[in-house]
Amino acid sequence: MENMEKEKAPEVPVTGIIYGEIAYRVALLGILISIVGIVIYMISNGYLDRTCSLDQLWGGASVDTIWRECAGVKTPEGHWYLSLSMLSHGDAVAMLGIAVTSSAAVFGMWGGLVGMVRSKGGMYIAFALIVAIILTLAAAGLIVIQE
Repeated sequence: MENMEKEKAPEVPVTGIIYGEIAYRVALLGILISIVGIVIYMISNGYLDRTCSLDQLWGGASVDTIWRECAGVKTPEGHWYLSLSMLSHGDAVAMLGIAVTSSAAVFGMWGGLVGMVRSKGGMYIAFALIVAIILTLAAAGLIVIQE
């Protein structure tokens, strides 16, 4: 056993470290924003009435019913929480945090692509660019994969 050489763990490519660091930090930021939004939502009421929305969720109501009954509006399209007037509500801040967290892979992939270009990644640069574009378009809602 003394003669056995210790095997070295493979080195992580710089682009993997860049991707991981960016994705981790963006996800952490989004989680913190969501927690702040949830606390605000629980202390005060939000855009959706807290009691009503929880009752409707536990009752298995549809999305349209929850919006109609708890906010008095039709189901909004897109990023309803991004207007400045909405960000005064805790549930909108929590939704913003979820959106930021969801975009962590997008930011990480673009950072990884930059790292790959700097390290002259060859053919992998094209693959990274394709993945970064697909992630960006999907996050923006411009492409949708449906079953």
